[in-house]
Amino acid sequence: MTIFYYALLRGAIRNTFSLVVNCFIPIALIFVRPFWTQGVFGITIGFGLLAFVTMSGAYLMSLNILKDKAEGAIHRILAAPVTMRQYLMQNLLACMVPLTAQMLIISALGYFLYDWSITLSLAIFLCYSVLMLASVAMAFAWHCLFKDGDQSASSFMFLLTFMAVLGGLFVPTEFFPGVLQYLGAIFPVYWGIQGLNSVLETGAISSDFWLPIAAMLLFTAAFLLYGGKRRII
Repeated sequence: MTIFYYALLRGAIRNTFSLVVNCFIPIALIFVRPFWTQGVFGITIGFGLLAFVTMSGAYLMSLNILKDKAEGAIHRILAAPVTMRQYLMQNLLACMVPLTAQMLIISALGYFLYDWSITLSLAIFLCYSVLMLASVAMAFAWHCLFKDGDQSASSFMFLLTFMAVLGGLFVPTEFFPGVLQYLGAIFPVYWGIQGLNSVLETGAISSDFWLPIAAMLLFTAAFLLYGGKRRII
């Protein structure tokens, strides 16, 4: 588990910017009551903002992969008795520990501050956790396309903004014309919002909730398979 501890240290503790994005900003958002009690276009804007911030944080947590690639450390790591799958899974676990802990705190605060039901709090925790899992895996695959961190970051922020618009983070996809309503389905965030909306509308966890969860897990597996190709990294 040496890779896990080192990745956790670099990604969540020593990286001040990542610490702010992953801990302080999301938790601060839950205390801004208008975000969670006033809707825009019939939705509560806080959920979209939280998804955008946590996906940005997931990318920041994944930067260890790109650093190892740029510095050539990946070749030294794989020269040891470590497989690419072990390397990716331990980095993935290091990213998910602080991200999941953050979401647990936010779900608990929502329960006390806004009277979220236990069902809603658990659904929010699960939906966002799986979305962050898919986001980290997507970032791993994204890093395979770049050697320079600045190029990767600027391109990913453009992609994240594009996904936020088409995925329905701030405006429901039902407002889009024609095929644009379904174009966001090629991104994990679309399914995250679909799963979340199913619980917000019904107040219960149904099959409409589990389908988006399954879709995000399939995205995660696909991204990890792509990012796990040693010849690419």
